[in-house]
Amino acid sequence: MKFLPFEKITYRTKLDSEEILNRIWEIVEPKKTFRMTGIFGSSSEHKPYEGSINGNSFSITRIIGYRNSFLPIIKGNIEENLRYTKVNVKMRLHISVFFFMSIWLGGVGIACIFFLASIFNNQEFEPAILIPFGMFIFGYVLLTGSFKYESIKSKKFLAELFEAEIEE
Repeated sequence: MKFLPFEKITYRTKLDSEEILNRIWEIVEPKKTFRMTGIFGSSSEHKPYEGSINGNSFSITRIIGYRNSFLPIIKGNIEENLRYTKVNVKMRLHISVFFFMSIWLGGVGIACIFFLASIFNNQEFEPAILIPFGMFIFGYVLLTGSFKYESIKSKKFLAELFEAEIEE
């Protein structure tokens, strides 16, 4: 899954589930439709994440001062053992972004296959044939790069918040 915009992470910590939930409450504020951040608003007025907590589960998103449609939605649940507590986290794209990029990459991927077939049938190469390949590479790099940039920040932040190790 390293090359896709989905991540599953398991944090292992010595903190109990109540302490973990308290720490999440401290960094999360309710989701708002419109938020002033960046140039017109101060990021110091906001907590770092927005979302909700329901029992031993949470769903959060990082509050940023810029636009990134590929911002991970972080869903997690807390499991307690006798020796340690596990926090299972899944990071994924917003569903509408996922469908849009699936259509984009799927359509351009089909065009790439079509152009490859025409090259093999005609044995002629024209530089315009490279356009769909460039579009595919651009879309993929934009998608994964933007997602991973944000997910790395959140993984590190959550590991520090939970005083946890990431299980492989």
